[in-house]
Parts: sequence; C-alpha cells; structure tokens
Amino acid sequence: MMSKESTSKIKKLIRNPIFLGTLIGFFAAVSQALLFSAGGPEAYGFCVACHIRDLINDCINLITGKTVLAVAPISKNAVFPILTILGVMIGAFISAKLNKEFKIKTSSIKMYLIYFLGGVLVLIVALLLGGCPYRTALRFGNGDMIAFIGILSMALGVFVGVKIILKRMEKQMGEDK
Repeated sequence: MMSKESTSKIKKLIRNPIFLGTLIGFFAAVSQALLFSAGGPEAYGFCVACHIRDLINDCINLITGKTVLAVAPISKNAVFPILTILGVMIGAFISAKLNKEFKIKTSSIKMYLIYFLGGVLVLIVALLLGGCPYRTALRFGNGDMIAFIGILSMALGVFVGVKIILKRMEKQMGEDK
C-alpha cells in the first residue's frame, strides 16, 4: 500500500502542467510512431480535423456500402473507424467533472449558431491547410508559402480568440460585482 504522503505527491505531480504536457507529448509521439508504422500518414497521430473527417467519411462509406469518400489508409484498413475525437470529448468531460469545472453554458440560438459555424469553418480551413499545425509547420519547412499564411492565420486566430475571451471575462467579472 502507498502512504498518504506518496499519494499526495502523486496527486500533486498529476496536476502539474509541465508533467502532464510531457506525458501527453510522449504518448502522442509513441502513438504517432505506431500509427505511421501501421500505414498512417505523417502527422496523423493526433489530428482532430483529420480524425473527424475520416470518422465521418468512413461512416458514410459504411452506410452507403460504397467507397466514395476518401479516408486515410490507416482508417481504411482499420476494423473500427478512428474514434479519437470521441475519446477527446469523453476525456474532457470526465476531467471537467473530476475537477469541478463542468458547467452548462446557456446562450441564445444566435450564439449557438455562431459557435457551430465557427467550428465548421475551423475544420474546413484545417483540412484545406493539411489538417493540423504540425503538418502545416512541416509544409512550411519545405518552402510552402501557403503553409506560412496558414501559420500566421492560426496565430492571429488564437490572438483574436484570447482577446475576445478576456473581454467577455472582464465584462462578466464587472457584472458579478
């Protein structure tokens, strides 16, 4: 059995962002190596945009009984569709519940539509640019100027998104006082 002191040290370590980032990075690299050796394309280990595309395309191909929509070779050869996105959603939900951070956000229909269309737009642009920031960086490293525009666009999008979130938080904090 573990003592209370070692249990608290482990809990403290698990909550450390540097430790978790390193651990997630290690497992992402291992999964990338395993997926690539199994026939997956480069930068496919944890690309949410590509996995969503392959999941949807694979399900449509399965339902229609035709192979019309393109999927990555690893998804095509798999017994089950790639379910990474479901794992991300379930993991995020469990993490939010365990850390008491889960809260249902209510808003207007207009805001829900904006969120949905924003998500669709992000995925479309991600797929047009090659799927993920990692792949975009690799393309830029090979001299692709479209990838450079993609990297700048991602940086600008993150900057604008953070500014919007900070403004909303300031507004909400002002209303709470």
